[in-house]
Amino acid sequence: MYKHKRTLLQFLVLSWCCILSPCISFSQNGPTLKLVDFLDELKATYNVDFIYNHTLLDQVVLPSSSHDCESLENCLANINEEAPVKFVQDGINSYMVVPIRNDISFSVIDAENSEVIPNITIQINKGEERFLYPINSRYTIKNIFALDSVHIRASFYSKLDIIASALDALKTPVRLEHAMIHLNEVQITDYLTRGVNAKISDNTFHIDMRSLGLLAGETDGDVFNVVKNIPGVHTPSGKPGSLNFRGSTFDQSLIEIDDIPIYHNGHFYGAIAPYNPTIVNEIEIQRNTLSAKWGGRVGGLIHITTSNTVPDSTAYNVQANTVYAGATAKIPIVKDKLALYVAGRSNYPSINSPKLTAFSILNFQGSRLEDVADKVNSENFKVGFYDINSKLVYDINENHKATISYINIQNILSATLEDSEDKDNKDFRDLSLNNWGMNMKWEGTLSEKLKVQARISKSILYIDNKSEGFLASERSSFEKYANTIDDTRLITEVQLQLNENTELETGYSLTDYSLRFDERNDENSVNNRRDQDALTHSAFLSINKNWNDNITASFGMHTDYYEPNKRFYADPRISVNVRTSDAFYLKTSVGRSHQFIQKKIRDDFDDFNNQTQFWYLPDQTTSVLEGYQTMLGALYNKSGWLIDFELYSKNTNNVTLQTNTSNLQKGKLKSMGADLFVKKRWNNFETLFSYSLSEVNTDFNETLPIFFDQRHILHVTALWHLDPFNLAVTWGYFTGMPVIVPNFDSSSSISQSDLDIGYTDRFPSMHQLDVSATYEFTNAKKGWKGIVGLSFVNLYDQDNIVNIFQNEPPVDDPYRKTIGFAPNLQLSIQF
Repeated sequence: MYKHKRTLLQFLVLSWCCILSPCISFSQNGPTLKLVDFLDELKATYNVDFIYNHTLLDQVVLPSSSHDCESLENCLANINEEAPVKFVQDGINSYMVVPIRNDISFSVIDAENSEVIPNITIQINKGEERFLYPINSRYTIKNIFALDSVHIRASFYSKLDIIASALDALKTPVRLEHAMIHLNEVQITDYLTRGVNAKISDNTFHIDMRSLGLLAGETDGDVFNVVKNIPGVHTPSGKPGSLNFRGSTFDQSLIEIDDIPIYHNGHFYGAIAPYNPTIVNEIEIQRNTLSAKWGGRVGGLIHITTSNTVPDSTAYNVQANTVYAGATAKIPIVKDKLALYVAGRSNYPSINSPKLTAFSILNFQGSRLEDVADKVNSENFKVGFYDINSKLVYDINENHKATISYINIQNILSATLEDSEDKDNKDFRDLSLNNWGMNMKWEGTLSEKLKVQARISKSILYIDNKSEGFLASERSSFEKYANTIDDTRLITEVQLQLNENTELETGYSLTDYSLRFDERNDENSVNNRRDQDALTHSAFLSINKNWNDNITASFGMHTDYYEPNKRFYADPRISVNVRTSDAFYLKTSVGRSHQFIQKKIRDDFDDFNNQTQFWYLPDQTTSVLEGYQTMLGALYNKSGWLIDFELYSKNTNNVTLQTNTSNLQKGKLKSMGADLFVKKRWNNFETLFSYSLSEVNTDFNETLPIFFDQRHILHVTALWHLDPFNLAVTWGYFTGMPVIVPNFDSSSSISQSDLDIGYTDRFPSMHQLDVSATYEFTNAKKGWKGIVGLSFVNLYDQDNIVNIFQNEPPVDDPYRKTIGFAPNLQLSIQF
C-alpha cells in the first residue's frame, strides 16, 4: 500500500512540475514579468539591441524585482541570477542572449517492481525521437535548455512528459508506469540496432531511417546493407543488392519505393542501393508469407516510404563519402499545408577510391573488364550513377492527404579495351540503365472507422547492353541486349474498423505490363525482338482479429486474374500470434502466392553484361510461378534479452531453368531451414548472435543443391554506444557453396579438362570481419549537427571463393570471389 501511495505522490509531483516548472524554476512568489518584455524595456531605455531566439525565451519568467536596477550592467546581472541565460556583447550596443544548456543525468525504473529499465527513447520538444543508452544504469541528456520539454518512452510503459529543469531537480529515479498495450500494437524496438523494430502481430520488420543506429561495415544508411542484416536475408554473391530471402532469388521479392515497383538491384550492378537514405522515412520488410494485400511475388517484401509530413521549417542535409555525394532539401511551401522534398546523389566523375575499386573488382571479375577493373574511372574505363527523388506533400485537411512522388535512377558504363599486341584492335563496351517512376496517391479518413486510399503509379526501366569490336576503323563484331519494362498500376484500398478487436481490409489493383526484349548478335546472325503485354486484375480481402489481447490473427485471400492465359488464381494467407506472457510469444504463418513477371533461373549469379538480367512474362513456353510458405516460431523479450527463433519451409513450383540460350527446363525450387537471433544488452554495450541453418535445392528431374546454397550462416556482433562515439563490429562465418563445374557446348573455346579445379562437393568456408565507427558533433547555437563515419568491409581481406564462373571462365582463375578489403569515410551534416 505504501509503495502505491509513494508512486502516486511522485506522479503528482512530476505532473505539477511539468505544469508549473517555469514559475518553480525561474521565478519567486509574487508578481512576475516575461524576460522578452523586460528586454524590450531595456532596449528602449538604454538604446541597445538584443539578439535572441524569441520562441525559446518567450517562456522564461522573471520576478518583478528584476526591475530594481540602476544601470544596464546591473539589470543584466539581475537577469543572469534569475534566468538560465547569459549575455555576450556583439558590438558596442548589441548583446546576444545565449541560453545556458547543461547535461542532465537520471535513472529510470519500473514503478511496480523498481527494476532498472534498460532501454528508453527521448524526444526533446517536437524533435525526432532517439534512443538513449545508459552508462552504469544512468541516462544522460546532453546540452539541454532548462525549459525544454522532455518526453520519455519505453516499450510497454506509459509516456512521461516533464520539463528539463524538473527532471534535473529529481532526487529519485524516474518511475514509469506500465501501459495497457494491445497485442496488435506491440513492437520489439531496437531489434538489431536502434530504429530497427519487429512488429509482433504480422511478423514484419519496420526500419525507422530517421533514428537508424550503427551497423558494421557501413555508416551511410544504405538500404540494402540494412536489410541484409535481418536474419534470414543474406547476399551469397557478396553484392548488397543481390538479396536472397530464405532461398528466394532477388527477382522473386517485391521492392517498392513510394509504391513504385523497382526491377533492378541498384547502382553499379548491385553494389549500392539506389535509394537516398536521407529522404527515406521507413522500410517495411516481410521475410515470411506476405500479407494478403501484397501480390505478384513468391519471395519477400521491401516496401520503402519517403518523408510524408509537412515540416515546420526548411531543413537541409549534405552527405558525402568516398564513393558518392548527395544533398537533400525539405521545404515547407505553404505552412502546415504544402511541402516539397528533393534529394539527389551522384558518384564523382573520373574519381576512383578504394571502396569503388573493391566494388569494380567484385562486379567485373571473370569478364573481359577484369584486367582494368582496378582502374575504374580512368581514361578508357568510366562508370557513373546517380539518383533523384522528389515528393510533393499536400495536407488537404486533417482527414485528407495527397502526395506525388518521383524517382529517377541512372547507371552508365563505358569501356575501351585494346589488344596488347595490336593497338588498332579495340573493343567498346557500353552499358546503361535508366529507371524512372512516379506515383500519385490520395489518402482519406472518412470516419473514425473508415479509411480509404487510391493511387496510380508508373515505373519504366530500360536496360541497354552493347559491345562492338573494331579492327582499325572497320567493325568486326556487334552484340546488343536491351530490355524495356513498362509497369502501370491503379490501386484502391479500404480499411474498416468493425469493432475494437476486428479490422477488415480490402482492395483492388489493375496492373498493365508492357515488356520488350531486343537481342542482336552479328557473329551468330541473331536479330530477335520479343514484345509482351499483359493485364492483371488483383483483389484482396483480409480480416484482422484480436482475442482478449492474447491472440491476434489475420485471415486473408489474395486473388489474381492473368489475362494472357485467362486463368484465375486464389491464394489464402493466414498468420496467428499468441502471447503466453508479457515476455513470450508464439507465431506461425502459412500461405500461397503467384508471380507473373519474372526471370529465368540460371546456374550462376547475374553478371553485369549477361542477358540473364532481363525479365519476361509467362506465355505458352513458361508458366506462372507458384509459391508456398510456412513458418513456426517463438520470441522472448525481457530484461535486456531478446531471443527470436523461426522454422520455415518454402516451395516454388513452375520455375524455369535456362542452362543455355536454347534449353529450358521446368522444375521446383525448395528451401527449408531455421533462423535464430539472440541479443543481450548491458547498459551501453550490446551483443548480437545470428545463426541460419538452411537447405536450398532444385528439382529438375533430379534433386540437387542450387548454386547459392549455404547451409550455415553465422554472425556475431558487438555494439558500443559511447555517446557521441559509436562502434560496431561483426564477424561473419559462412559455409561454402556447391562446386558446380560448367558444361561447355561445342562452340566453346575451352572445355572442362582445361580447368584445374582443386575442390569437390563444397568450396571452403568463408569468413570476414566488418567494422564501423561514427562520431556525432553538434553546434546548438547555429542549429546544425554532423556525423563522421569510418567503415571497413572484410577488414583482414579474406579471400573467399563463391563458385566457378559458368560462362567461359578464365582458365587460370575460374573462381568467383566475394568483396575484398573495402574502406570508406563518410560525412553527413544536417542544418
